Amino acid sequence: MTKSRSGIHTLHIPDPSKAAAGAALDAVTELGDALPDTGPDLYLEYGAKHLRNHLPAEVLDALAQWRYSPTAWLTLANLPGPHEPVPTPRDGFCDESLLRTPNLVHFGILHLLGLTPIAYPWENDGRLIRNVAPRAASADTLTSWGYAQPLDWHTDDSVLDHRPEADTAGAIPHYLSFFGMRNDERVPTDLLPVDTVLETLPDRTAEALRRPDFTVTAPESYTTDDHGRPLSRTGVPVLWTLPDGNTALRYGPGRLTGHTPGARAALADFERHAAGLPGLPVMVEEGGFHIFDNRRVMHRRVPFQPAAEGRARWLRRCYAHRPATAPAPATA
Repeated sequence: MTKSRSGIHTLHIPDPSKAAAGAALDAVTELGDALPDTGPDLYLEYGAKHLRNHLPAEVLDALAQWRYSPTAWLTLANLPGPHEPVPTPRDGFCDESLLRTPNLVHFGILHLLGLTPIAYPWENDGRLIRNVAPRAASADTLTSWGYAQPLDWHTDDSVLDHRPEADTAGAIPHYLSFFGMRNDERVPTDLLPVDTVLETLPDRTAEALRRPDFTVTAPESYTTDDHGRPLSRTGVPVLWTLPDGNTALRYGPGRLTGHTPGARAALADFERHAAGLPGLPVMVEEGGFHIFDNRRVMHRRVPFQPAAEGRARWLRRCYAHRPATAPAPATA
């Protein structure tokens, strides 16, 4: 395990373990023609099986510990990728059959962490995996396909239901997970824990943000409802308490509106404090895996100039949900 200057702990996979796991995953035949969206259970099962057989014991122990006592984020480095190089997609989508090994790694780690991948029908064409990659037609959009504009501090899918009893299909995703295909531009993902912001906020501001006095609207990456209107949710809090006692947040710049003068003042105070905090940079590079709690951590990304066609920054994102009752650890 290593620790960067940012304070982010990284589990580094030794080269022999990476090679052994990669060879085993390349040789998997049980998937048939299944892709992540048509056979997610297969990717979860066989990815976890081969990672369990080839990753070092100390890495597996760390994953098991996180599974039952999750921290706000987790990072792994030097994981196996595709057998042959795959160009960065230009239009946001690619041939998933070329990405079996990284998909097995991605889903296998989620399974080892006790998490379930989720997707939403109104964004990303309902696919489980989103290619976070520059798309020329989307350069100026505030989405994961954009790159010319900054993505300021936010949490994903804040328009969805925050309550513990909410149906998974309509709930705020618990986690964002990323697998790095390439990042030659060395563009970091900055993280800002909610607790760090709360340490700077007056108690009266936090109390006001916990009241259901806000309306939230969906970001550009969402499609509209059946009547062509943006998705929105009213009468919601900005802050609430998770079942484990941690404080959770929904936030997107320009996406929240306070219903009362007190709510509007509290939101402005929160934004002023958050804007003054630097956050912690995480560099998700080729063969890297990173996951963070979307309800406990905000993230952002600076604008950047993509590398040459086929070589531009490319991360693979999958939302994940933690079941209310975590399953027992799998055994080898």
